[in-house]
Amino acid sequence: MNYLAHLLLADDTAPSRIGNLLGDFTRGSLEKLGEIYPPELIRGISMHRDIDRFTDSHPSFRVGRSLLHPSRSRFAGIVLDIYYDHFLSRHWEKFSSVDLMSFTQQVYKEIEAHPQWQAGRLADIFPSMMATNWLAGYGSIEGIEHTLVRMSQRSPRIGAIAGSVDDLKAHYADFEQLFLSFMPELVSFTEGWKQAHPLQL
Repeated sequence: MNYLAHLLLADDTAPSRIGNLLGDFTRGSLEKLGEIYPPELIRGISMHRDIDRFTDSHPSFRVGRSLLHPSRSRFAGIVLDIYYDHFLSRHWEKFSSVDLMSFTQQVYKEIEAHPQWQAGRLADIFPSMMATNWLAGYGSIEGIEHTLVRMSQRSPRIGAIAGSVDDLKAHYADFEQLFLSFMPELVSFTEGWKQAHPLQL
């Protein structure tokens, strides 16, 4: 899952949300990261990693990958994560009692209040993320296209994902149904994960 989904699935605390976001910006063992970050934030990183493993091994991932153009199928993990944030935005009220704009503004305030937790590339992109409200922009096709193009520019190796918006448009209803079937299972998985991994202070 991409940024928005990880933030939604986190516990309702700033360290958990930021930790779940940092899962995309940190590498290394949790033990080593624990020398830098507090336990609740480390738990968020761990939650992020297990959510990604659950998502990538789910049958819907293989179906979604098959709908992508062959030139982009090897980047299915990146592309489908972004698609799913699009559909999460479109169906936000099914999964959250807080409206999307209020939620994203709260997240930005939390990240801004903790610059010491803005690891690696997050520190570089956060000003633009907040200024242009990336997290709320996933709800439009144009926003998804912008995101895919921006990500494709990180490296020539993944340049092919820039055209992935064409796959979304071509199979929109199929991808939407995959998301609507998958998301409740992911929510259930995450709830079980939280019960099995209580915060150890």
